[in-house]
Amino acid sequence: MATASPAPSPNAGWFPIASIMFGVGWGANQFASLLGLYTDRLHLGDGAAQAMFGVYALGLVPGLVLGGPASDRYGRRRIALPFACLSALVTVVLMAGVTAPWLLYAGRLLAGVVTGAVLAAGTAWVKELTPVSGTRMTALAVSAGFGAGPLVSALVAQWAPHPLVTAYLPHLLIMLLTVPPAFRVPETRVPRAHGGGAVAHEAGRGRSGLSGVRNPAFRRTIAPVAVWTFAAPVSAFALLPAFVPVHHLPIAYAGGITGLTLASGMAAQPVARRLEARHPRLVARAGLGSIACGLLLAALTIATGLPVLNAVAAVVLGAGYGFVLTYGLGEVARIAAPDELAGLTAVAYALVYVGMFAPLVLTVLAKAVPLGAVLTAMAALAASCLVYVSRQTRASDREHREHREPAAGRTVPDVRECSARR
Repeated sequence: MATASPAPSPNAGWFPIASIMFGVGWGANQFASLLGLYTDRLHLGDGAAQAMFGVYALGLVPGLVLGGPASDRYGRRRIALPFACLSALVTVVLMAGVTAPWLLYAGRLLAGVVTGAVLAAGTAWVKELTPVSGTRMTALAVSAGFGAGPLVSALVAQWAPHPLVTAYLPHLLIMLLTVPPAFRVPETRVPRAHGGGAVAHEAGRGRSGLSGVRNPAFRRTIAPVAVWTFAAPVSAFALLPAFVPVHHLPIAYAGGITGLTLASGMAAQPVARRLEARHPRLVARAGLGSIACGLLLAALTIATGLPVLNAVAAVVLGAGYGFVLTYGLGEVARIAAPDELAGLTAVAYALVYVGMFAPLVLTVLAKAVPLGAVLTAMAALAASCLVYVSRQTRASDREHREHREPAAGRTVPDVRECSARR
């Protein structure tokens, strides 16, 4: 079992870990703005590039599911650092994909595994190094990597020779600079042996699964929001540029839309923190509302064929992404037990990345149903989710008030229990 080591000094060493998460996020998303170029250069069929984009999520799930609990048990360093090193090797596989397209599927799958392990372990690591602002730091680092990666790779691919190779070189440089300092960061969870009774107790807990997943707050107000985190913004940068293209500098345009989407997500996160100070559910409502409006703008973009509307939709959808990502990570940190923080974070990230399949699903549906109609239906679904979460919030708030006003002879419940019910 992994137990907490002596608490490090406040803010000790969080920046190197946030930096490798930035680098891994860069590597995970640098492929996004190259979808059109791959389709043209490698003569891929309809939906093949979107399938390469989405297969990343297939690797991400085992990376999260195995990496999160493993880091809870064996420590953060043993998971985050080796997989961060592997991120560079995955990029080399993608570079080789220009000569063997099947390597692109393999590279994207491996990128998912690597990203899942680093995000699960790294998020918990930073949270333990700097408890007050750790969630915000990781959300900003990941968002910055997701946005900068496709933007820079697109700019390199637009003007550099051999674009499907040179576009990946910046990521190799970033990992070379960020990984070595991370090896000097102190561990926050150290494996320790316990007596047989304790081991048996932990084994029983392990068989029962993560308690946080069974928490009503996770099922009712985290999971329904988390699934929208990427489902909406990837529609802006992995789908709309293909359906509403530009003829001048198309690669740079695709990268610019991706960067704009995720930069808007970063800009929304400080606003999300202010809303969170009033009530965490305000962040969820703002996020789902932005996503519903952004999907309607996406449908309007398809209907009019105006690329400028793609940029507007990207800003609104990106803001929604920033809100719901901040909300999800913050709520998970509140309800997770100390020995399952990374594991529950991994489950939340798995829900988040289900949305990476959205471009592939929408591309397939667009062959039978007008894409504008599909996007409008998604907007209605996001609005319905907003209503559902709002109702769940009112119910949980009433329950919270009842427990804060115990009847005579009843003890006041534990503060953590009340927080979990929220």
